[in-house]
Amino acid sequence: MTRMALPSRIVIPVANPLTAQELVRIGASLLDKRGSLTVLGIVEVPEGTPLSEGATRARQARRLLQRLLDFAPEGVTIHPIVRIGRRAAEGVIEAATELDADLIVFGWGGKPSPARAGRDATVFSPTIDEVVRDSPCDIAVIKQGGGESVAKRILVPIRGGPHAELALRFADSLARRTDGEVVALHLIPSGVTDGIRAQAERALAHFIRQHADGHVEQAVREATNVRNAILREAEEADIVVMGASAMPADGGKSFLFGALPEAIAARSRKTVIVVKTRDAIGKSTFEQLEQKAETLAAAERAAIESQTVPLRVERWFGESNFHHREFGDLGRLV
Repeated sequence: MTRMALPSRIVIPVANPLTAQELVRIGASLLDKRGSLTVLGIVEVPEGTPLSEGATRARQARRLLQRLLDFAPEGVTIHPIVRIGRRAAEGVIEAATELDADLIVFGWGGKPSPARAGRDATVFSPTIDEVVRDSPCDIAVIKQGGGESVAKRILVPIRGGPHAELALRFADSLARRTDGEVVALHLIPSGVTDGIRAQAERALAHFIRQHADGHVEQAVREATNVRNAILREAEEADIVVMGASAMPADGGKSFLFGALPEAIAARSRKTVIVVKTRDAIGKSTFEQLEQKAETLAAAERAAIESQTVPLRVERWFGESNFHHREFGDLGRLV
């Protein structure tokens, strides 16, 4: 299996210069050694107003972006560019397409914009949401926490699939740049057998060997509530890197990263990086993985089935446990 390459062209839209330094630092840690970063400033000009009216604000934006050059780690090239357009999302998508970007890195403040009604409710912000839906490349949304600025312990909750592969690859790169450690977390249902746990541990070890270069600690934990379990584990980490969930079968327009990673990003007090590949990953991807030996999807299916069998047996026993009087009239019983 071919290992995912690190991105060589990363675009970082900068909306808040105060948080841009951390975005540049993380972006540089995810970058291929021969790659480059582009910090992007977007100047929005309302409909009906000539685009040339944005010239003054564009000059101001360029001056702000120039300051970010000082944040570049040694050996990393940063290109500041400014785009003028009607809507920020269109500007980001156009710039990423023109630059043939591999990854767009967004910063997010942690609180979604006021929700719009119905299925179009905002998850992160109108701009981020729109770019995620129509992105020409992979996406990472970073919610900055208030903890350590250096990632010494990086938690990666893993179920399997391409989004999780990207998350582990990024976490591995971050850890190698900061001399940190990666903990790959896989959750299984409570009360499974030793055999089921061992299968999950083998599958997680196989996943790590495929998608990480450095040492990764593996952790298989039992949990009844996946979200709460991840949030508890996150308290011991500096950064959480998490892949998107599989897209639902109906391909709903409101789907971005999925309810679980969005909830972790919103609720955790730590820095959370949620990642998504450019390709939509649906349920069929996991169904195919379930058929392959040593995959986490196969281990998860075995864990679920191990719990349903006792329930079926218990139900059968309850439904088939007749009282001796019921055999008095065999015709009625049959």
